[in-house]
This record gives sequence, structure tokens and C-alpha cells, in this order.
Amino acid sequence: MRRLIIAALAVTLAACSSPPSASPAAAGLTAPPSSEATFGASPSIAPSPTIAPSVGPSPTPAIGTLDVYPPGAAVEVTVQELNLRTKPSTSAKRLAVLKRGNVLVISPNDNISFGFGPVSKNGYTWYPVDVTEYRNGTLPPLPMSGWVAANDGETPYLAPLAPRCPDVVDLANVQGMLAAERLACFGAPITLSGTYGCPGCGGVIVGTYKPDWLATPVEFDFLSVNPADRIGPLAVRFAPAGPARPGAGTRVTVIVHVDDPRSTKCTMVDGQGASAITVDKRTAVLYCRERLVVEQIQTMGPDPSFPLY
Repeated sequence: MRRLIIAALAVTLAACSSPPSASPAAAGLTAPPSSEATFGASPSIAPSPTIAPSVGPSPTPAIGTLDVYPPGAAVEVTVQELNLRTKPSTSAKRLAVLKRGNVLVISPNDNISFGFGPVSKNGYTWYPVDVTEYRNGTLPPLPMSGWVAANDGETPYLAPLAPRCPDVVDLANVQGMLAAERLACFGAPITLSGTYGCPGCGGVIVGTYKPDWLATPVEFDFLSVNPADRIGPLAVRFAPAGPARPGAGTRVTVIVHVDDPRSTKCTMVDGQGASAITVDKRTAVLYCRERLVVEQIQTMGPDPSFPLY
């Protein structure tokens, strides 16, 4: 499966987990070859979110698709050891052995994708993940990614972490949330202000995504807090019926919503020809439900700090 990295984004997960212990791979840990997971005696206790739940945003109701892990969701390893592999297969190369308490992010999350799950193979259900390895509050330059078995059909190896719903809903806070957290926290439209556009952005992805405006993994409609410092990373979606996109470099205030009703129609085929992979319908719907769709937009003139290229 292709790796799609549209923009260089810093995934803001420091609030999701405390700094983990030293890397299991560096410590020389191994797992039995006959099993993807090793169980210990002590159970895992899911940590509480470090951002207090907001009293403002209301939870988004489920529509019957949460029997899979949503893209962009934070999960915790709940077994003593869990293999991280290059592909969803017990015969694939093992990259590392994760330990209980490691925090992972289900792919894709916004503009970064390492594939789509779930994939059933060898008696396990697999997901592509980003492994967060915060040390002293910072993320290493090259976080590790790969595939893990989420369960063996009966026993779960991962547990979801509670969403972090901010008390103040503004662009700075919302862009720091995971995609699944936005779906969980915002049951009503929200208002965001920033600078629209992405100078010099372009590109295509091979595949079939319907409806394309909502399901495509390519995102260029960024909102930036300070475009001179960083473009995005939060992107919005514009439906074909409008409202229209503003000019690049325009300061805007937008009313956006998640859980667009057209999400239930979403389908995704990654790639084409013999290498094409049909994304699980449940995941495709969840991916679309997480997108921020523009309802209204107000322009407030050009941003002089917006870079030309």
C-alpha cells in the first residue's frame, strides 16, 4: 500500500500519553514466534485524558460503525508485548516489540497515511499505526510506523483512549486534536478562524474515492494559525454545492461540522489494477465522518504573512 505524506505535519499527541520507557527493540525484547501478543499477569489500566472534557461540545452520536477503530484514534497496548510488523501478516518482518502502555495512533490521521485497516489475516485483525514515543515531552524526528494485530478474533490487544475535548474551541486547539477526537467531541457545528490556503501545494493519489470531495485522502484546503510559521495542519472540506473556496492567503472565519450525512455513502479503493485494495466500508465511512465540512465562510481580507510559495 502506498505511503501518502502530503505535508510535513507535527502530530500533536503530547497530551495523549506520558513519556514511555525506553524502546523495547533497543532493550532486546523478543516475542514468541507463535503469537503476536504476549500476556502478562497485571492488567492494563487506560490512562485518563490530560485535557479535561469540555462542557461545551456535545458528543457525536454513533451510527453503528464503531465496531472498528476509527482512523486517527489513540489506542493503548494492553498486553505485555505486541509485535510491530511491516505488513499485516505473521510472516512480515518484525520492526519492534511494543510493550503494555505504548500509545499508538490508528492510520490515517489527517494528512499522514500508512494504510487503512482493519485487515483480517492469519487469524488476527490488523491495523496500520503510528507509534508515539514521547521522551521528555517531545516526539522523535522519525516516529515508527507499521502494522499490529488488534485482536485474535476473541481477545483484544488494544484499548481506546478517551478523547481530549478542549474547553476552548479555536483553531489552535482543534488542530492539535486527533481526527477521531474531533468526531467524538463535536456533535454540533463549531467556528474557527485562520488563514486559508496552501502555497505551492499539489499532487494526486491513485485510487477511487467516492464522493471524491469528502473521501479523498488528498487535502490542500488548510487553515493556519500563523502561515508564516506553518501551513495547516488542519484541513477543511468544501462540498460541490458550496460555499466557494476563498483565495489563497485570505483570512477567514468558517462554520464547520463533522459527521456529514453524506459520509454514509463513502467508499474508498486504494490504488488501481491488481494492486488495488478496497478499504473496509466501516473505515471509509468513519474517515468521511471525521472530515470538517464548511457550512459558512466569512472572508476578512488578505493575510500579509501568507507566503507566496
